[in-house]
Amino acid sequence: MEAVTKELFEEWKFHPVTKKLFKLMEEDRENMKEMLVHGVENEAEVRGRCKILGSLLNLQYEDMQPPQERKVENEYVQ
Repeated sequence: MEAVTKELFEEWKFHPVTKKLFKLMEEDRENMKEMLVHGVENEAEVRGRCKILGSLLNLQYEDMQPPQERKVENEYVQ
């Protein structure tokens, strides 16, 4: 698999298609949060989906690196 460079990641993250996708994900996440406030049968599933969308929306270049190269709380994971 091809390595993800910071430049490739930035190009992807700020590409118009990615920005549109992220906007749709943000809207879906907000709708799910409203469902949780008003009550929903499958609360655990909706919470899980919200958590996953949050993780994707907050994805950073460093998250794409192999575990041994990721910084965790100012220290490298070994």
